[in-house]
Amino acid sequence: MDYQQQFHRAAIERGIPEDEVSRFAEFLRFAIRTDGRPNGVPVGRSGGLPLLPVGLEWPSSEYGPLPFIASFDCAALPKVDGLALPADGSLLLFLHHEWAYDAFSIVDEQEFARIVYVPAGTDTAIAEEPDHDEEMFCDMTLDFVGREYDLFATVNAELPSWFEDDDEGSQSDDLEHLARNLAHRRELSALVGELWPESKGAAVCLGGYSMGVGELCTDNMYATPETRMAEDILAAREKAGELVVPPDERNLCLEEEALRVMREWVPLAQFVPDEVYHARFLIRHDDLAAGRFDKALSFTAFTE
Repeated sequence: MDYQQQFHRAAIERGIPEDEVSRFAEFLRFAIRTDGRPNGVPVGRSGGLPLLPVGLEWPSSEYGPLPFIASFDCAALPKVDGLALPADGSLLLFLHHEWAYDAFSIVDEQEFARIVYVPAGTDTAIAEEPDHDEEMFCDMTLDFVGREYDLFATVNAELPSWFEDDDEGSQSDDLEHLARNLAHRRELSALVGELWPESKGAAVCLGGYSMGVGELCTDNMYATPETRMAEDILAAREKAGELVVPPDERNLCLEEEALRVMREWVPLAQFVPDEVYHARFLIRHDDLAAGRFDKALSFTAFTE
């Protein structure tokens, strides 16, 4: 189903100018939310022991094996705009969230996170639980092999958090790049909610927007992997002498760079491995389309 086309048609039928609908739609994303509530055909499985290609060892780091999070049947997943998942095969997620969070840098964090793509037709077998320390997590209630259950999917529409922000005291004078100056913004946002009522509590969410963890990066944007990458890019350009950012324009420059990064990257998977951590795998659109899952990056955050 073409969800963008569905939204566009419904908005035009309400008499909203087409140029405004198109501008708004640039910020509209669709996410696949999966959880254990039965809803049609299962699209994946959370926990348990993974089906690994015959001969492939359990993904590990120098400290030990990485916990298996979930697997997804790509052929069964809904097709959504802006998320070029493989047409078939399986995606498997592995992450030790505590080791990842404690890593010195984003580069170091990747040792503790892995995405495995298994092409359709590959010979697989249920992996044996690898040897590991008896206590793998600080949270003693967590087991290395999590509870196994089927995952079912629903499609949600998502808008960035700043669409709901009506703070007149914002320090950014030019908000056109955030599309908050659209005359029918509230009406279009309400239409999105009508067409795709919000559902919460996903075990794993594929696509959509990166979830912020509560800290504001600018007056309008919450801290996300994209704002973190944008900060690093701006800092590198300043250090190289390619860019000079006046202090009173820093927030605006950061927001614009973050929006550019958001157009380049997409959250492949987001989930909560325990109550105080938020796990996120991001990947460039071109790497996703080419099946280069080794290029995905893990960004694990602490929420308290």
